[in-house]
Amino acid sequence: MEDRINYSSRTLRAIADNGLPLKIKAEWTDNDYWDRQDPETDQLVCINVVGWLIRINGKKYPRDNYADDGVDWTYRYTAPKTEKGRMTAIKRALQEARLTVW
Repeated sequence: MEDRINYSSRTLRAIADNGLPLKIKAEWTDNDYWDRQDPETDQLVCINVVGWLIRINGKKYPRDNYADDGVDWTYRYTAPKTEKGRMTAIKRALQEARLTVW
């Protein structure tokens, strides 16, 4: 059964302990990325990335990961596509940003 609630359309506003106003947006993503395995050939491999992408004041979380081939922007929080999963992803993003909300 597919969720009929659009969790990505809601924006959460909060104030951090340091007084910084926060605008937090959670977006459920389901994207396909194409990766070239060998630079000598044109053969591509599809990588499906599913999960939560969080923006805190416009900055994306999870942050980029530096892999062997350079920056990998495909990381997502893999909490379920539910309200509880959305809040779990937001909490993880706040921890990664080293922010606490009161």
